[in-house]
Amino acid sequence: MADDILASRLERFLAARLPGTVRVTALERSTEGFSQETFAFDAELTHPDGRREARRWIAKREPVAGLLEPYDLGPEFRVLHALSDDPLPSPPTPWFTTDPADLDRPFYVMERIDGEVPIPAPGDDGTGPFSDAERETLGPDIVHALVQLHAIDWRARDLAFLGVPSAGKGIAARELERWEKRIVDSGLDVAPPLAEALRWLRANLPSTDEITLVHGDYRLGNFLVRDGRLTGILDWEMVHLGDPLEDVAWCSSSLWRAGTPMASGLMTPEEFAARYAASSGRTADADRLRFYEVLTIVKMIAIMLTGIRAFRDGRTTDLRMAIFDHQLPFLYLLLGMSRGWLA
Repeated sequence: MADDILASRLERFLAARLPGTVRVTALERSTEGFSQETFAFDAELTHPDGRREARRWIAKREPVAGLLEPYDLGPEFRVLHALSDDPLPSPPTPWFTTDPADLDRPFYVMERIDGEVPIPAPGDDGTGPFSDAERETLGPDIVHALVQLHAIDWRARDLAFLGVPSAGKGIAARELERWEKRIVDSGLDVAPPLAEALRWLRANLPSTDEITLVHGDYRLGNFLVRDGRLTGILDWEMVHLGDPLEDVAWCSSSLWRAGTPMASGLMTPEEFAARYAASSGRTADADRLRFYEVLTIVKMIAIMLTGIRAFRDGRTTDLRMAIFDHQLPFLYLLLGMSRGWLA
């Protein structure tokens, strides 16, 4: 779809929901994300009294094929919409539609928050994307926001529609089953390191009775940052109810350390877990963290297998997914390291 046609259809969508008239003044397609199509656009609202107002939004649209199939933007939107007035730095998200007359495929619109997304890659000097001063302010922000997220009363906000797992080992079991199903659904061979990791995970399900809202992808690359402070938490596609330590392990994973030994390039994993425990009042249970550390890499392998299958089936032409099979050996290496096979 040409940008002028896309802008025109966004204008009609907004005009049906806002008083006055709407004109899209700038539109940019993001090429960064894998899982959804993202469009940043500016608009000028002319109110019925003639007053003009500049607004900035993001539209996220369901892709034809991608890494998190099958897609359903509804749950993600409902969570973001429920949190629109929360102090948590998540983007206010007012609208969602499944009507193909709007943009062909389901999409939602959220407000654009100021900030930039630091990329999880080593800096020129090998120290990662942050200076010491930035880590000093941003690190506590990241911990504090995660504690805030896990403190949300998901029952009061009617988020039980996400599915409430059984307490005890049922919390971890449900999450493992979710990702094991994605692996099976890919129809691709299960490599020996992955098969062993799945057996280990099934045999070592941790137990907890606490169920919180879990972001699912809380890490460097999904943080909006401005002047060394956290301004927004992005990419809620994997949001669910589960064990809060899943987010702690994910944020600390070697996948997001940007060439440093630090969790999301900010602080050591041990310090991250300790700060989280001190701020949340929870125990950073070592066995639970270890389980989710291994599951993190298994999840990433499942995501890549899904992308490989979509490319091989001809449902996407995104060449980034075509090279995932060359990246899998690196993930198997990380899996071996997390399992203690390698020093």
